[in-house]
Amino acid sequence: MVSTGRRGTGEGGPETKSSLPLIAFTAALLVVGCTISYVLFWEELSSQMETDDWTEVQGAIISSGVGSDYSCDGEEGGCSTTYQPFAEYRYDVDGESYEGSRISYTWANTHIGFRSLAESVIDDFQEGDEITVYVDPDDHGESVLIQGLELKSLSFPIAVLVPLVLAIQPIEITYMVRFARRFGDADGDGESSTAKSRPHGEGNWVGPDGTESGPGVPEDWYLTYDGPAPIVEEIYDENYAVDRGNGAIPVDFYIKKWGVPEGFGKTSNEKNATRRSRK
Repeated sequence: MVSTGRRGTGEGGPETKSSLPLIAFTAALLVVGCTISYVLFWEELSSQMETDDWTEVQGAIISSGVGSDYSCDGEEGGCSTTYQPFAEYRYDVDGESYEGSRISYTWANTHIGFRSLAESVIDDFQEGDEITVYVDPDDHGESVLIQGLELKSLSFPIAVLVPLVLAIQPIEITYMVRFARRFGDADGDGESSTAKSRPHGEGNWVGPDGTESGPGVPEDWYLTYDGPAPIVEEIYDENYAVDRGNGAIPVDFYIKKWGVPEGFGKTSNEKNATRRSRK
């Protein structure tokens, strides 16, 4: 019989606490954030969704860029600069020429605080570029450069949603702290599980598989040990040096209970112990 002396899997350890309440709370925050975004931008989003079946025609960019607006809030308020992408373009439908300036409904008459985001919207709409224009089949004067709910058309709602989500993070952190406190006081008696754990001897520590280990552990600790086979690190005369308890287990006892550890069994003491264990 051979024992590999592997560490335990921890199946006998403390019961794992469920994180479902925290997951549910986080999911609820996400739903709330998405709902707020949906309500705030419903008109723009619904109009943008209607462009899914608009007619494709060829056009050209007349001019494009990023506009900026600098504003201050009252005498003591802070000042900020916001940005808006713009593009003017020309297109033809049934022999008639039209001009448009709507990139998408979600970007119409809106400004954001991220210039790089505004610039990314017009990357594909530079002056002189030949582009595809999406035209309302019932009103050729209505057009957009971004059709449906593509990523670029959703950039503005996302840019507003992110700060909203960040704003409610303190609420989530507060909940996490309370959850952690309940985690430590599983019995509800006001004491954490750590405070109620059995004290260890002076100089001892919690070793593998939760086994008390250290110089203060009794020499016969292995008699009451009921965990997996300790890892054998070396052999000294009639004892194995192991990774837990007081660090030693008699060769005879170890082999009789767990078998010969992997990589050992060549000394006369081990061979004799193996023969005795088979009787």
